Amino acid sequence: MAQQRTHDLDGMMAIYTPGGAGAAAGTAAPGRARRIREFYRQLLIDLPRFQYSFSMDEVTIAESADLAVVRGAYRFTFDEEQPDDVDDGKFVGVWVFNSGDWRLQINISNSDSPAV
Repeated sequence: MAQQRTHDLDGMMAIYTPGGAGAAAGTAAPGRARRIREFYRQLLIDLPRFQYSFSMDEVTIAESADLAVVRGAYRFTFDEEQPDDVDDGKFVGVWVFNSGDWRLQINISNSDSPAV
């Protein structure tokens, strides 16, 4: 799995399209970008030592070359000082190519842990 070590809020937001949606952030209406930003901002406050890694298991690019679907697995470690406290799961991301850059439009993740 590829490690994502930076805790840069602006960098986290830079991958999204302006109207991007993140299922983890509960975004489904106008103001999505603001809610996604707030979700990640709070995450950085609540879990300052988290680690996140992922693997891409499948990438499908549309024939038009302006849309891609990425499917894979993730591991979220809540505190790098407690490496056994993790959440493993799956994700699907829909990426769009616009103005020379790929941006995440929709991100859906699903934990493998039992629902509480």
